[in-house]
Formats: sequence, C-alpha cells, structure tokens
Amino acid sequence: MKRNRLFAVLIGTGLLAATATAEASIYSVMNQADVSGNVQGTTNQYGNTTGGLGVRGSLFSNGLFGTAKYRHQFGTAYQGDTSGDSNTFGLKIGYLFPASPILAVGPYLGYEYNRFSQNDAYLNSQSSQSLDNLGGGLYAAASLPFANVTGYLGYLGGVSETSHVTGFPPLRYNRSSNLLQMGVTAYYPLVANLNFFVGLHDDDFTQAGAPNLLRGTVGIGAAF
Repeated sequence: MKRNRLFAVLIGTGLLAATATAEASIYSVMNQADVSGNVQGTTNQYGNTTGGLGVRGSLFSNGLFGTAKYRHQFGTAYQGDTSGDSNTFGLKIGYLFPASPILAVGPYLGYEYNRFSQNDAYLNSQSSQSLDNLGGGLYAAASLPFANVTGYLGYLGGVSETSHVTGFPPLRYNRSSNLLQMGVTAYYPLVANLNFFVGLHDDDFTQAGAPNLLRGTVGIGAAF
C-alpha cells in the first residue's frame, strides 16, 4: 500500500514537473528583444514591393504581457512615385491564460501608428498620410517540439487621420481606415539565449483604396 502511494506520488510529481517545464517553455520567447528584416508587398492593384527593417521588444510576467515594435520600409506602398517610405509603431498589452501544457491564449489591447510618405521628383511634390488605430484581439503562444510559435488576430478601429500635401495645410480627420491584422512567428533556438525566427503578417486597411500589406520577416532575437 505504501509502495503504491509512493509510486503515485512520484508519478504525480513527475507530471507536475513536466507540466511546469512545458508551461515555462511556452513563454520562453515572451521576454525578448529582436531585430528583423522584411519583404513587404501591397496586394492592391498597382501595389509596390519594398524591403524594411524592424525592432521589437516583449515582456511577460505572471500572465501579463506587452510588446512594442517599430518598423521602417524603404519605399512607397504604391507604384508611380519616385521615392518614399513608411514608418510603423505599435503596442500590444494583454493577458495569457494557459489552455494546455503547450498552449496559452488570451486577449490584448492594441494601438498602431502608420505614416506613409510619397515623393514625386518630376512634379517636385511630397505627400504623406498618417493613421492612428486602436482596438484589440486574440494572442496565442505555443511550445512545439521543434519551435516556439506566437500568433495574433486583431481588429483596430480608425481613430484619426492626417493628410499633408506640399503647399497646403495638413488636413485632419476624426476617423481613419480600420485595420484587420493577423500574423504568426516561429522561433528556432540557436545558441544560449539567441533565437532565429521567421514570420508572416497581413495588415488590411479596410477603407476603399487603402493598402493591404503582406509581409514576410526573418530575424534574430535575444531572450532575457
């Protein structure tokens, strides 16, 4: 009888330890700083393909998580301009609930700022469009045998928009295009606390004529 109890305790302890290890590994890429390069294409008609660089940081503690990102694209979203660029800043704050030993899921609040700039050297004109979006979505983190994976699906409502053309005062609107976002990133361990990651992201601005952006990323992250 005592032997059976001891055997049961040992099994239970082993299962708890395995679960704790698995749950810890789910969040192993949630405390990380990374740099990345990307190729981004505008899927609308006359869309352009550009390259870009980005930085991102994420923090996790007791279920709460936050991420911050900045990205710069070297080129315009649409064809027809001689030069231009775009800049993006984004924040996510949320909470993850353990759904299983290898999966955690939870809601988040999100904010994103996008600025698209275009230059026409022949007409000697410059224009820009700035968008503020606020909303939320669902975030997930998983630990697989070969990699850690994070993913999100969110919808950010348009808050404000500012358009500017050379020679004219900026036009400000108390609304902007809504933004549907989704993405997935897989992290592969390299050495020590370094990870190699690849990701695929889709940003769809819902207003007619607004860009739909499909982006592939590769990068290196350092966990802490």
